[in-house]
Amino acid sequence: MKGAVLALLAFSALASCASISREECLQGDWAAIGLRDGVAGERADAQFDRHVRQCAKVDVSPQRSEWQRGYDQGLQRFCTPLSGLAQGQGGRINRNLCPTALAAGFDQGHALGLREHAQRARVQNVLNEMSSLRDRNHVIVAELAAGDNAGLRAELNNNQSELLRLQLDLGFERVALSRLESEVRAFRALFSAG
Repeated sequence: MKGAVLALLAFSALASCASISREECLQGDWAAIGLRDGVAGERADAQFDRHVRQCAKVDVSPQRSEWQRGYDQGLQRFCTPLSGLAQGQGGRINRNLCPTALAAGFDQGHALGLREHAQRARVQNVLNEMSSLRDRNHVIVAELAAGDNAGLRAELNNNQSELLRLQLDLGFERVALSRLESEVRAFRALFSAG
């Protein structure tokens, strides 16, 4: 199941990047194109309109009913709790595409994934702040080697204190991330078992 979800997500990523080709317009397998668009979580009207514009270049009119049939099937695959989790982990917004019967599971996964994404960003922000302070301290030390400066020495001391505070913050943020990662593992296990 896990491998199927990963393959589905990889397919979704590729499909969302590709526009419909001239050959696809001419082949006219609208159900398959709709399926791909649904699996990718594309907005129905906007995506179909893109197909209409693209295929007009080769005098082809897409068949909305066939495309919609495939799209609805693809959306069934997209609107799963694990897909919602992956969307949230990637920091993507919930575009509320899922049918009512599937929305709750997708939304639950999305919210959890988004929380994990935000927590990872908080950890990274603390690491970035620490890195900037360390870089600045290297510059200060080099300048102090050229001659003593009370202002630089005070800045160095303040930076060292700030680094200690950030080290504590980093510990708290990593603990929070670890808890979220446990929640994510439990969530995956719950929905992978089915």
